[in-house]
Amino acid sequence: MKKTLATLILFLCMSSAYGQETKLKGNWQGHINVQDQQLVIKTHFTGDDSLHGTIDIPQQGGRDIPLQGITAKAPDSVFFKFQAGPGLAKFKGAFRGESAIAGTFHQRGMQFPFEMNRYQPKTDTSDKKINKESKPYNHTDLIIENDSVNIGGTLTWPKEKQTDRLVIMISGSGAQDRDESLQPITNFKPFASLADSLTVAGIATFRYDDRGVGKSTGNFDNATLSILADDVEAIIKEFTDSRGPNFDEIILLGHSQGGVVGGKVAAEHKYVDKFILMASTGVSLREVLQFQAKHRFQNASVDTQLVEQEIAAREALMEAIRADKGISDARKEYRKRFAAIQMAAGADSIQANNLAANQAHQLQQTFQSPQFQSLFSYEPTSDLKKLDIPVLVLFGGKDTQVPVEMNKAPINQALETAGVDYKVQVFDQANHLFQKAKTGQVQEYGKLEKEFMDGFLQTIEQWIKKDQ
Repeated sequence: MKKTLATLILFLCMSSAYGQETKLKGNWQGHINVQDQQLVIKTHFTGDDSLHGTIDIPQQGGRDIPLQGITAKAPDSVFFKFQAGPGLAKFKGAFRGESAIAGTFHQRGMQFPFEMNRYQPKTDTSDKKINKESKPYNHTDLIIENDSVNIGGTLTWPKEKQTDRLVIMISGSGAQDRDESLQPITNFKPFASLADSLTVAGIATFRYDDRGVGKSTGNFDNATLSILADDVEAIIKEFTDSRGPNFDEIILLGHSQGGVVGGKVAAEHKYVDKFILMASTGVSLREVLQFQAKHRFQNASVDTQLVEQEIAAREALMEAIRADKGISDARKEYRKRFAAIQMAAGADSIQANNLAANQAHQLQQTFQSPQFQSLFSYEPTSDLKKLDIPVLVLFGGKDTQVPVEMNKAPINQALETAGVDYKVQVFDQANHLFQKAKTGQVQEYGKLEKEFMDGFLQTIEQWIKKDQ
Protein backbone atom coordinates (compact mmCIF):
# COMPACT_ATOMS: atom_id res chain seq x y z
CA MET A 1 0.00 0.00 0.00
CA LYS A 2 1.00 3.55 -0.45
CA LYS A 3 1.75 6.38 1.94
CA THR A 4 -1.58 8.07 1.31
CA LEU A 5 -3.48 4.93 2.00
CA ALA A 6 -1.65 4.45 5.25
CA THR A 7 -2.38 8.05 6.25
CA LEU A 8 -5.98 7.80 5.11
CA ILE A 9 -6.52 4.70 7.14
CA LEU A 10 -5.14 6.34 10.21
CA PHE A 11 -7.68 9.09 9.72
CA LEU A 12 -10.52 6.65 9.36
CA CYS A 13 -9.51 4.82 12.47
CA MET A 14 -10.68 7.77 14.37
CA SER A 15 -14.24 6.84 13.70
CA SER A 16 -13.96 4.25 16.41
CA ALA A 17 -14.84 6.83 19.06
CA TYR A 18 -17.81 5.85 21.18
CA GLY A 19 -20.80 7.14 23.06
CA GLN A 20 -20.67 7.32 26.84
CA GLU A 21 -17.36 6.81 28.58
CA THR A 22 -18.38 3.53 30.19
CA LYS A 23 -19.51 2.22 26.81
CA LEU A 24 -16.39 3.45 25.11
CA LYS A 25 -13.92 1.50 27.23
CA GLY A 26 -12.65 -1.64 25.53
CA ASN A 27 -11.52 -2.84 22.12
CA TRP A 28 -13.11 -2.09 18.76
CA GLN A 29 -12.31 -3.08 15.22
CA GLY A 30 -13.50 -2.56 11.67
CA HIS A 31 -12.13 -2.01 8.20
CA ILE A 32 -12.16 0.53 5.43
CA ASN A 33 -12.05 0.04 1.67
CA VAL A 34 -9.20 1.96 0.11
CA GLN A 35 -8.37 1.40 -3.55
CA ASP A 36 -10.36 -1.85 -3.58
CA GLN A 37 -8.51 -3.22 -0.57
CA GLN A 38 -9.84 -3.72 2.93
CA LEU A 39 -7.54 -2.32 5.61
CA VAL A 40 -7.98 -3.29 9.24
CA ILE A 41 -8.41 -0.74 12.02
CA LYS A 42 -8.37 -1.51 15.76
CA THR A 43 -9.08 1.01 18.52
CA HIS A 44 -8.50 0.61 22.25
CA PHE A 45 -9.95 2.78 25.06
CA THR A 46 -8.91 2.59 28.72
CA GLY A 47 -9.13 4.64 31.93
CA ASP A 48 -11.48 5.32 34.81
CA ASP A 49 -11.33 9.02 35.68
CA SER A 50 -10.47 10.01 32.12
CA LEU A 51 -10.37 8.11 28.86
CA HIS A 52 -7.26 7.36 26.86
CA GLY A 53 -7.31 5.88 23.38
CA THR A 54 -5.00 4.42 20.77
CA ILE A 55 -5.42 2.94 17.31
CA ASP A 56 -3.63 0.18 15.42
CA ILE A 57 -3.46 -0.32 11.67
CA PRO A 58 -1.56 -3.64 11.49
CA GLN A 59 -1.26 -3.79 7.70
CA GLN A 60 0.43 -0.38 7.68
CA GLY A 61 2.61 -0.96 10.75
CA GLY A 62 0.71 1.61 12.83
CA ARG A 63 0.48 0.56 16.49
CA ASP A 64 -0.47 2.33 19.73
CA ILE A 65 -1.01 5.68 18.03
CA PRO A 66 -2.65 8.10 20.52
CA LEU A 67 -6.07 9.66 20.01
CA GLN A 68 -6.68 13.20 21.27
CA GLY A 69 -9.62 15.19 22.60
CA ILE A 70 -11.78 12.15 23.37
CA THR A 71 -15.26 13.22 24.52
CA ALA A 72 -18.42 11.20 25.13
CA LYS A 73 -21.67 13.04 25.73
CA ALA A 74 -25.31 12.06 25.91
CA PRO A 75 -27.11 10.91 23.94
CA ASP A 76 -24.31 8.58 22.97
CA SER A 77 -22.36 11.11 20.91
CA VAL A 78 -18.60 10.80 20.46
CA PHE A 79 -15.79 13.02 19.28
CA PHE A 80 -12.03 12.68 19.01
CA LYS A 81 -9.20 13.81 16.80
CA PHE A 82 -5.93 12.41 15.59
CA GLN A 83 -2.68 13.74 14.20
CA ALA A 84 -2.68 12.53 10.60
CA GLY A 85 0.15 13.69 8.40
CA PRO A 86 0.43 17.47 8.36
CA GLY A 87 -3.01 18.06 9.91
CA LEU A 88 -5.66 16.71 12.23
CA ALA A 89 -8.41 14.30 11.34
CA LYS A 90 -11.61 14.55 13.40
CA PHE A 91 -14.35 12.05 14.10
CA LYS A 92 -17.96 12.62 15.08
CA GLY A 93 -20.20 9.65 15.68
CA ALA A 94 -22.71 7.87 17.90
CA PHE A 95 -23.38 4.47 19.39
CA ARG A 96 -25.57 1.93 17.68
CA GLY A 97 -26.66 -0.16 20.62
CA GLU A 98 -23.95 -1.50 22.91
CA SER A 99 -21.55 -3.05 20.42
CA ALA A 100 -21.19 -0.75 17.42
CA ILE A 101 -20.51 2.88 16.63
CA ALA A 102 -21.02 4.71 13.36
CA GLY A 103 -20.18 8.20 12.25
CA THR A 104 -18.11 10.33 9.92
CA PHE A 105 -14.55 11.48 9.98
CA HIS A 106 -13.47 14.77 8.45
CA GLN A 107 -10.05 15.55 7.04
CA ARG A 108 -8.82 18.07 4.46
CA GLY A 109 -12.35 18.85 3.37
CA MET A 110 -13.21 15.19 2.79
CA GLN A 111 -15.79 13.09 4.65
CA PHE A 112 -15.81 9.33 5.11
CA PRO A 113 -18.38 7.10 6.83
CA PHE A 114 -16.95 4.48 9.14
CA GLU A 115 -18.18 1.82 11.58
CA MET A 116 -16.44 -0.30 14.20
CA ASN A 117 -17.64 -3.17 16.37
CA ARG A 118 -16.67 -4.25 19.84
CA TYR A 119 -14.42 -7.31 20.04
CA GLN A 120 -12.58 -9.29 22.69
CA PRO A 121 -8.96 -10.10 21.79
CA LYS A 122 -8.35 -13.80 22.08
CA THR A 123 -6.40 -16.61 20.52
CA ASP A 124 -8.30 -17.93 17.54
CA THR A 125 -8.96 -21.66 17.71
CA SER A 126 -7.69 -22.03 14.16
CA ASP A 127 -4.22 -21.20 15.46
CA LYS A 128 -4.03 -24.06 17.94
CA LYS A 129 -1.86 -26.17 15.66
CA ILE A 130 0.71 -23.42 15.35
CA ASN A 131 0.55 -22.09 18.89
CA LYS A 132 3.96 -21.70 20.51
CA GLU A 133 3.04 -24.18 23.22
CA SER A 134 2.00 -26.90 20.80
CA LYS A 135 4.28 -26.52 17.79
CA PRO A 136 5.75 -29.92 16.91
CA TYR A 137 8.93 -28.37 15.57
CA ASN A 138 11.71 -25.94 16.45
CA HIS A 139 11.14 -22.23 15.93
CA THR A 140 12.88 -19.00 16.80
CA ASP A 141 12.37 -15.31 16.08
CA LEU A 142 15.27 -13.55 14.35
CA ILE A 143 16.29 -10.03 13.43
CA ILE A 144 18.21 -9.80 10.14
CA GLU A 145 20.03 -6.57 9.33
CA ASN A 146 19.95 -5.02 5.89
CA ASP A 147 22.06 -1.87 6.16
CA SER A 148 20.11 0.38 8.56
CA VAL A 149 16.90 -1.69 8.43
CA ASN A 150 16.01 -4.59 10.71
CA ILE A 151 13.94 -7.43 9.27
CA GLY A 152 12.04 -9.39 11.90
CA GLY A 153 10.96 -12.93 11.09
CA THR A 154 10.44 -16.50 12.29
CA LEU A 155 12.61 -19.46 11.37
CA THR A 156 11.11 -22.96 11.74
CA TRP A 157 12.87 -26.32 11.33
CA PRO A 158 12.06 -29.97 12.13
CA LYS A 159 12.81 -31.47 15.55
CA GLU A 160 13.48 -35.06 14.66
CA LYS A 161 15.54 -34.75 11.50
CA GLN A 162 17.93 -32.43 9.76
CA THR A 163 16.99 -30.56 6.61
CA ASP A 164 19.04 -28.66 4.08
CA ARG A 165 15.99 -27.02 2.45
CA LEU A 166 14.66 -23.58 3.40
CA VAL A 167 11.52 -21.93 1.99
CA ILE A 168 11.58 -18.12 2.25
CA MET A 169 8.05 -16.67 2.01
CA ILE A 170 7.41 -13.25 0.42
CA SER A 171 4.02 -11.65 1.09
CA GLY A 172 1.69 -9.88 -1.32
CA SER A 173 0.83 -6.20 -1.82
CA GLY A 174 0.44 -3.91 1.15
CA ALA A 175 2.54 -3.90 4.31
CA GLN A 176 1.87 -7.27 5.92
CA ASP A 177 3.10 -9.16 8.95
CA ARG A 178 4.96 -12.45 8.76
CA ASP A 179 1.76 -14.53 8.92
CA GLU A 180 -0.05 -12.57 6.17
CA SER A 181 -2.74 -11.77 8.74
CA LEU A 182 -5.87 -10.27 7.19
CA GLN A 183 -8.04 -9.64 10.25
CA PRO A 184 -10.89 -8.75 10.50
CA ILE A 185 -11.54 -9.80 6.91
CA THR A 186 -10.60 -13.32 7.93
CA ASN A 187 -8.75 -15.04 10.78
CA PHE A 188 -6.97 -17.27 8.29
CA LYS A 189 -3.18 -16.69 8.31
CA PRO A 190 -1.81 -18.26 5.11
CA PHE A 191 1.92 -18.02 5.84
CA ALA A 192 1.61 -19.30 9.42
CA SER A 193 -0.41 -22.26 8.17
CA LEU A 194 2.01 -22.91 5.31
CA ALA A 195 5.05 -22.76 7.63
CA ASP A 196 3.37 -25.22 10.00
CA SER A 197 2.63 -27.75 7.27
CA LEU A 198 6.00 -27.52 5.52
CA THR A 199 8.01 -27.82 8.72
CA VAL A 200 6.02 -30.84 9.88
CA ALA A 201 6.84 -32.33 6.47
CA GLY A 202 10.56 -31.84 7.14
CA ILE A 203 11.18 -28.53 5.31
CA ALA A 204 12.51 -25.43 7.11
CA THR A 205 10.79 -22.06 6.55
CA PHE A 206 11.39 -18.38 7.15
CA ARG A 207 8.63 -15.77 7.04
CA TYR A 208 9.09 -12.11 7.88
CA ASP A 209 7.37 -8.80 8.62
CA ASP A 210 7.39 -6.24 5.83
CA ARG A 211 9.20 -2.96 6.46
CA GLY A 212 7.50 -0.90 9.18
CA VAL A 213 5.40 -3.83 10.39
CA GLY A 214 5.87 -5.84 13.60
CA LYS A 215 9.57 -6.23 14.39
CA SER A 216 10.77 -4.83 11.07
CA THR A 217 11.91 -1.23 10.79
CA GLY A 218 11.95 1.07 7.78
CA ASN A 219 9.17 2.47 5.61
CA PHE A 220 7.27 0.05 3.39
CA ASP A 221 5.53 2.78 1.40
CA ASN A 222 8.84 4.17 0.15
CA ALA A 223 10.33 0.78 -0.65
CA THR A 224 10.71 0.29 -4.40
CA LEU A 225 10.73 -3.11 -6.08
CA SER A 226 14.54 -3.09 -5.93
CA ILE A 227 14.52 -2.34 -2.21
CA LEU A 228 12.02 -5.12 -1.52
CA ALA A 229 14.22 -7.51 -3.52
CA ASP A 230 17.25 -6.35 -1.57
CA ASP A 231 15.53 -7.33 1.69
CA VAL A 232 15.05 -10.86 0.34
CA GLU A 233 18.69 -11.00 -0.71
CA ALA A 234 19.74 -10.00 2.83
CA ILE A 235 17.65 -12.89 4.18
CA ILE A 236 19.24 -15.32 1.72
CA LYS A 237 22.69 -14.15 2.78
CA GLU A 238 21.81 -14.76 6.42
CA PHE A 239 21.11 -18.43 5.71
CA THR A 240 23.91 -19.13 3.23
CA ASP A 241 27.01 -17.63 4.84
CA SER A 242 28.93 -18.88 7.85
CA ARG A 243 27.37 -16.62 10.48
CA GLY A 244 24.14 -18.46 11.19
CA PRO A 245 22.16 -21.59 10.32
CA ASN A 246 23.04 -22.65 6.78
CA PHE A 247 20.89 -24.34 4.15
CA ASP A 248 22.08 -25.89 0.92
CA GLU A 249 18.81 -25.41 -0.97
CA ILE A 250 17.02 -22.04 -0.97
CA ILE A 251 13.43 -21.98 -2.25
CA LEU A 252 11.58 -18.70 -2.73
CA LEU A 253 7.79 -18.65 -2.44
CA GLY A 254 6.09 -15.42 -3.51
CA HIS A 255 2.38 -14.82 -2.98
CA SER A 256 0.71 -12.33 -5.33
CA GLN A 257 2.99 -9.26 -5.58
CA GLY A 258 5.54 -11.26 -3.58
CA GLY A 259 5.98 -13.36 -6.71
CA VAL A 260 7.14 -10.26 -8.62
CA VAL A 261 9.69 -9.53 -5.89
CA GLY A 262 10.75 -13.18 -5.76
CA GLY A 263 11.11 -13.34 -9.53
CA LYS A 264 13.50 -10.41 -9.57
CA VAL A 265 15.63 -12.04 -6.85
CA ALA A 266 15.54 -15.50 -8.45
CA ALA A 267 16.66 -14.09 -11.80
CA GLU A 268 19.65 -12.32 -10.28
CA HIS A 269 20.73 -14.39 -7.25
CA LYS A 270 22.87 -17.49 -7.68
CA TYR A 271 21.83 -19.01 -4.35
CA VAL A 272 18.15 -19.50 -5.29
CA ASP A 273 17.52 -23.15 -6.23
CA LYS A 274 13.74 -23.28 -6.75
CA PHE A 275 10.90 -20.80 -7.13
CA ILE A 276 7.19 -21.03 -6.29
CA LEU A 277 4.66 -18.56 -7.70
CA MET A 278 1.53 -18.56 -5.52
CA ALA A 279 -1.30 -16.62 -7.24
CA SER A 280 1.23 -14.25 -8.75
CA THR A 281 0.93 -11.92 -11.71
CA GLY A 282 2.31 -12.45 -15.18
CA VAL A 283 1.39 -8.94 -16.36
CA SER A 284 2.19 -5.41 -15.21
CA LEU A 285 0.35 -3.59 -12.44
CA ARG A 286 -1.05 -1.31 -15.14
CA GLU A 287 -2.91 -4.26 -16.72
CA VAL A 288 -4.04 -5.56 -13.33
CA LEU A 289 -5.61 -2.20 -12.49
CA GLN A 290 -7.33 -2.09 -15.86
CA PHE A 291 -8.84 -5.51 -15.23
CA GLN A 292 -9.96 -4.56 -11.73
CA ALA A 293 -11.66 -1.39 -12.99
CA LYS A 294 -13.62 -3.33 -15.59
CA HIS A 295 -14.47 -6.08 -13.11
CA ARG A 296 -15.66 -3.56 -10.50
CA PHE A 297 -18.39 -2.15 -12.73
CA GLN A 298 -19.36 -5.19 -14.76
CA ASN A 299 -22.46 -5.85 -12.64
CA ALA A 300 -23.47 -2.22 -12.15
CA SER A 301 -25.11 -1.65 -15.54
CA VAL A 302 -22.46 0.91 -16.44
CA ASP A 303 -21.71 1.55 -20.11
CA THR A 304 -18.40 -0.01 -21.17
CA GLN A 305 -17.36 3.24 -22.81
CA LEU A 306 -17.59 5.10 -19.48
CA VAL A 307 -15.35 2.50 -17.86
CA GLU A 308 -12.81 2.79 -20.68
CA GLN A 309 -12.82 6.57 -20.27
CA GLU A 310 -12.21 6.24 -16.54
CA ILE A 311 -9.27 3.91 -17.17
CA ALA A 312 -7.79 6.27 -19.78
CA ALA A 313 -8.16 9.25 -17.42
CA ARG A 314 -6.57 7.28 -14.59
CA GLU A 315 -3.55 6.41 -16.70
CA ALA A 316 -3.29 10.01 -17.90
CA LEU A 317 -3.15 11.10 -14.26
CA MET A 318 -0.44 8.52 -13.63
CA GLU A 319 1.62 9.78 -16.56
CA ALA A 320 1.18 13.41 -15.49
CA ILE A 321 2.50 12.53 -12.04
CA ARG A 322 5.46 10.67 -13.50
CA ALA A 323 6.29 13.65 -15.71
CA ASP A 324 5.44 16.12 -12.93
CA LYS A 325 3.50 18.15 -15.48
CA GLY A 326 -0.20 18.88 -16.00
CA ILE A 327 -1.26 17.11 -12.80
CA SER A 328 -4.09 19.53 -11.97
CA ASP A 329 -5.73 19.17 -15.40
CA ALA A 330 -5.32 15.38 -15.38
CA ARG A 331 -6.85 15.16 -11.93
CA LYS A 332 -9.81 17.33 -13.01
CA GLU A 333 -10.41 15.09 -16.02
CA TYR A 334 -10.27 11.99 -13.88
CA ARG A 335 -12.82 13.41 -11.40
CA LYS A 336 -15.13 14.10 -14.33
CA ARG A 337 -14.87 10.54 -15.67
CA PHE A 338 -15.22 8.86 -12.28
CA ALA A 339 -18.25 11.02 -11.39
CA ALA A 340 -19.89 10.01 -14.69
CA ILE A 341 -19.59 6.34 -13.73
CA GLN A 342 -21.05 6.97 -10.27
CA MET A 343 -24.06 8.80 -11.74
CA ALA A 344 -24.56 6.01 -14.26
CA ALA A 345 -24.60 3.59 -11.32
CA GLY A 346 -27.34 5.60 -9.57
CA ALA A 347 -25.64 8.29 -7.48
CA ASP A 348 -26.89 11.89 -7.55
CA SER A 349 -24.53 14.60 -8.79
CA ILE A 350 -23.47 15.82 -5.33
CA GLN A 351 -22.69 12.33 -4.11
CA ALA A 352 -20.93 11.42 -7.36
CA ASN A 353 -18.74 14.53 -7.23
CA ASN A 354 -17.80 13.90 -3.59
CA LEU A 355 -16.88 10.32 -4.38
CA ALA A 356 -14.89 11.47 -7.40
CA ALA A 357 -12.97 14.04 -5.34
CA ASN A 358 -12.05 11.44 -2.73
CA GLN A 359 -11.06 8.89 -5.38
CA ALA A 360 -8.89 11.38 -7.27
CA HIS A 361 -7.15 12.41 -4.04
CA GLN A 362 -6.42 8.79 -3.12
CA LEU A 363 -5.16 7.93 -6.59
CA GLN A 364 -2.83 10.91 -6.74
CA GLN A 365 -1.27 10.03 -3.39
CA THR A 366 -0.99 6.38 -4.41
CA PHE A 367 0.58 7.14 -7.78
CA GLN A 368 3.16 9.40 -6.16
CA SER A 369 4.58 6.64 -3.93
CA PRO A 370 7.98 5.23 -4.95
CA GLN A 371 6.76 1.64 -4.70
CA PHE A 372 3.85 2.18 -7.07
CA GLN A 373 6.07 4.05 -9.51
CA SER A 374 8.49 1.12 -9.59
CA LEU A 375 5.77 -1.48 -10.17
CA PHE A 376 3.27 0.25 -12.46
CA SER A 377 4.84 -0.69 -15.80
CA TYR A 378 7.15 -3.47 -14.62
CA GLU A 379 6.79 -6.71 -16.59
CA PRO A 380 7.26 -9.72 -14.26
CA THR A 381 7.84 -12.04 -17.21
CA SER A 382 11.09 -10.22 -18.03
CA ASP A 383 12.60 -11.91 -14.95
CA LEU A 384 10.93 -15.27 -15.52
CA LYS A 385 12.56 -15.51 -18.96
CA LYS A 386 15.99 -15.34 -17.28
CA LEU A 387 15.45 -18.21 -14.83
CA ASP A 388 17.48 -21.41 -14.92
CA ILE A 389 15.84 -23.16 -11.95
CA PRO A 390 12.67 -25.28 -11.50
CA VAL A 391 9.44 -23.31 -11.03
CA LEU A 392 6.04 -24.25 -9.55
CA VAL A 393 3.12 -22.04 -10.61
CA LEU A 394 -0.12 -22.16 -8.60
CA PHE A 395 -3.42 -20.45 -9.44
CA GLY A 396 -6.87 -20.32 -7.88
CA GLY A 397 -9.60 -20.86 -10.45
CA LYS A 398 -11.90 -18.43 -8.63
CA ASP A 399 -9.23 -15.84 -7.86
CA THR A 400 -10.69 -12.38 -8.59
CA GLN A 401 -7.48 -10.52 -7.74
CA VAL A 402 -5.02 -12.43 -9.93
CA PRO A 403 -7.29 -14.18 -12.44
CA VAL A 404 -6.03 -17.27 -14.22
CA GLU A 405 -7.19 -16.12 -17.66
CA MET A 406 -5.03 -13.00 -17.50
CA ASN A 407 -1.85 -14.39 -15.95
CA LYS A 408 -1.39 -18.07 -16.82
CA ALA A 409 -0.53 -17.68 -20.52
CA PRO A 410 2.20 -15.02 -20.16
CA ILE A 411 3.85 -16.98 -17.33
CA ASN A 412 3.75 -20.17 -19.40
CA GLN A 413 5.29 -18.39 -22.37
CA ALA A 414 8.05 -16.83 -20.26
CA LEU A 415 9.00 -20.16 -18.70
CA GLU A 416 8.97 -21.85 -22.09
CA THR A 417 11.35 -19.17 -23.31
CA ALA A 418 13.57 -19.79 -20.28
CA GLY A 419 13.59 -23.51 -21.04
CA VAL A 420 13.32 -24.52 -17.39
CA ASP A 421 11.54 -27.41 -15.73
CA TYR A 422 8.19 -26.04 -14.56
CA LYS A 423 4.76 -27.17 -13.42
CA VAL A 424 1.51 -25.17 -13.53
CA GLN A 425 -1.47 -26.23 -11.45
CA VAL A 426 -4.86 -24.55 -11.19
CA PHE A 427 -7.08 -25.31 -8.20
CA ASP A 428 -10.45 -24.73 -9.80
CA GLN A 429 -12.39 -24.03 -6.59
CA ALA A 430 -9.73 -21.86 -4.90
CA ASN A 431 -9.67 -18.11 -4.26
CA HIS A 432 -6.64 -15.82 -3.99
CA LEU A 433 -5.74 -17.33 -0.59
CA PHE A 434 -6.28 -20.88 -1.90
CA GLN A 435 -9.30 -21.47 0.31
CA LYS A 436 -12.14 -23.46 -1.19
CA ALA A 437 -14.46 -20.69 -2.36
CA LYS A 438 -17.88 -20.09 -3.84
CA THR A 439 -17.39 -16.73 -5.56
CA GLY A 440 -13.74 -15.87 -4.93
CA GLN A 441 -14.66 -12.33 -3.86
CA VAL A 442 -12.71 -10.70 -1.00
CA GLN A 443 -15.93 -10.20 0.97
CA GLU A 444 -16.30 -13.97 1.14
CA TYR A 445 -12.92 -14.72 2.76
CA GLY A 446 -14.13 -14.49 6.36
CA LYS A 447 -17.01 -16.90 5.74
CA LEU A 448 -14.77 -19.72 4.55
CA GLU A 449 -12.86 -22.39 6.42
CA LYS A 450 -9.60 -21.07 7.86
CA GLU A 451 -7.49 -23.53 5.92
CA PHE A 452 -6.10 -24.25 2.48
CA MET A 453 -8.23 -26.36 0.18
CA ASP A 454 -7.50 -30.06 -0.19
CA GLY A 455 -4.38 -30.87 -2.17
CA PHE A 456 -2.77 -27.44 -2.05
CA LEU A 457 -0.21 -28.10 0.68
CA GLN A 458 0.53 -31.59 -0.61
CA THR A 459 1.27 -30.20 -4.07
CA ILE A 460 3.90 -27.83 -2.69
CA GLU A 461 5.47 -30.42 -0.39
CA GLN A 462 5.70 -33.08 -3.10
CA TRP A 463 7.14 -30.68 -5.65
CA ILE A 464 9.85 -29.49 -3.26
CA LYS A 465 10.80 -33.06 -2.39
CA LYS A 466 10.45 -34.63 -5.83
CA ASP A 467 14.20 -34.95 -6.39
CA GLN A 468 14.87 -36.68 -3.04
